Amino acid sequence: MANTQADEIEIGVDDGHGLAPLTPGKRTPFIQSIGRFIPENEFNRAVAAYLVKELKRCGFKVVETAPGDQDHSLESRVKRANDAKVDLFISIHFNAVDGKFDGPGKDPEGFSAHIDPSGGQSEVFAKIALKHLGKGTVQKNRGVVKQQLYVTANTKMPAVLFELGFMDNNREALLMIDKSFQQECAQEIAMAVCEYYGVTYKPEKETPQVVKPSGKQTKKGEAVMLRDVQAYARPEFGTQIPTIIKKGEKRNVYDAENGWYRLYGGEYIPSNYGKNFIYTPVKKDEPPEDTSQPPEEHKVNLRRVVVDGKRIGSFGDEENLERNVLQIFRTRKPTPLGVG
Repeated sequence: MANTQADEIEIGVDDGHGLAPLTPGKRTPFIQSIGRFIPENEFNRAVAAYLVKELKRCGFKVVETAPGDQDHSLESRVKRANDAKVDLFISIHFNAVDGKFDGPGKDPEGFSAHIDPSGGQSEVFAKIALKHLGKGTVQKNRGVVKQQLYVTANTKMPAVLFELGFMDNNREALLMIDKSFQQECAQEIAMAVCEYYGVTYKPEKETPQVVKPSGKQTKKGEAVMLRDVQAYARPEFGTQIPTIIKKGEKRNVYDAENGWYRLYGGEYIPSNYGKNFIYTPVKKDEPPEDTSQPPEEHKVNLRRVVVDGKRIGSFGDEENLERNVLQIFRTRKPTPLGVG
């Protein structure tokens, strides 16, 4: 979309659902580690609030279509957006499938952008947003989903409903109350809005300072970038720094944990399920090649024993030659002995 003045654009921001009633489908399963459920709106309203701040800082006007904690009807959300004639409608949600934790590798995961099947500008914005979310959040990118949803079908402007994770995935459920993750999601969506309208994104504050590790570092592997990769000051969301490592560049890796890889300078890069770079660990030290020679066999001088012109055996110097020869003669008629 051609460059536009931000103050000419109005964005509708919608935080999905309200805090009550706390029914299945609007909350996580019970999480033992924190001793409670997490309502979906606890995440949605936080991200929406951060997004409003991000957009206003960048110069956009904002209309909140579901203010407060009450559960606004879908009709009222759509009416508020249409009445205000907002230019873009964004709805924040957290997904769910079966409402229970099945365990690592079994639970659904990742973020997605849901739009009306007609596509159009909604799809254009959705793809831009997924690109930014994919560079930041360490999650699976589930892509654009075209389906008939009330808020995207009945709004009169480009509209995208974001599902930013799964409440019935234990790891992603805990991200819902992670303030830095909430901020990261809002930041990435705001960056997408800026790109969509050709507006320069304005960060909130100074870039977080990277603290370089002190002392000797042990190289654990190498990462070759599959695309341009954003670097972070710390292994957490919301700590982007100006450093972007270009596609094809290689970096040494000195630590790796939970999808984050630390580089020599102390900055971190997210693997994003192996989509950001190819990581090759350092091979473990192999045992040194054995170049020693086998011990030389002890050389033994042998003496041949010949009886009646026939060789009957060979005996070493160290052996009792006389005893062995006599043993032979006990079993045969004595004859002249020749010892060679």
